[in-house]
Amino acid sequence: EEEAKKREEASKVDDCSIRNCITVVESMEELSSEEKVKSFGVFKDAQNRKIFMSAGPMTRLIWLRTMLVSLNFYCY
Repeated sequence: EEEAKKREEASKVDDCSIRNCITVVESMEELSSEEKVKSFGVFKDAQNRKIFMSAGPMTRLIWLRTMLVSLNFYCY
């Protein structure tokens, strides 16, 4: 049972990896290439990765654009 908990925790971490976040961003047609690249900086923070991967498609887009603006990553 202890081993099963460890495996479950490890899979949760993997779900929120930088690689997985970037894969999702790359599939988001609503984002420009420049927005996609700038968004990679948001994923340096583990909490940001968890929020991003937990959100639904539309709220994920809005949240990411909000983060880009708040972190001065957004380019018009």
